[in-house]
Amino acid sequence: MTKRLVDKAKSILEGIEIGFFDTAKNWDVDNYDEYYKYFSHPDFEVRKYSLLVFAAGLGNWYGGSAVIFHPIEERKKEKRLLSYKEKIYYFEDYVRSFIDNREAIKQEFPFLNSVIVSLLIQLDNEKRFEYIFSSVDKQLFIVLRQSLSGLEVKHQYNFNDLLREVGLPTFFEN
Repeated sequence: MTKRLVDKAKSILEGIEIGFFDTAKNWDVDNYDEYYKYFSHPDFEVRKYSLLVFAAGLGNWYGGSAVIFHPIEERKKEKRLLSYKEKIYYFEDYVRSFIDNREAIKQEFPFLNSVIVSLLIQLDNEKRFEYIFSSVDKQLFIVLRQSLSGLEVKHQYNFNDLLREVGLPTFFEN
């Protein structure tokens, strides 16, 4: 099970060393999983790749190459995706799991945490949550904003440092 999850995540993330998190990834339904459930998994590889998938989803959204997240309310309303209902990345699930596990994530993956926080702040500052998710749980955004408030996160970071932190090969020079 964990090997399959890591393999699917690797398929999604293929080429991040060149295209970073903002180029479109392989979000094919065959690579789908509820990665947010694994942010605190006992296996390091599972935690790492689950968080990387979340970061890639946020990066794709911020970069404009893909918006893979949907509001939970679509679970109740969405009829046209009935056959793929279990194949949807629900934004609130990912944000809740990130907030719930934030301290452990920050301690274990400081660069990855910084990237995720930076992307969340940038998406929030540009009002992209409200634009895409007009029906999203407002209380969740209050908690998210409180959890991010006062954080000084540079929106620029050395991607190679992140890749080294998670044990992936670098492509570009520093």
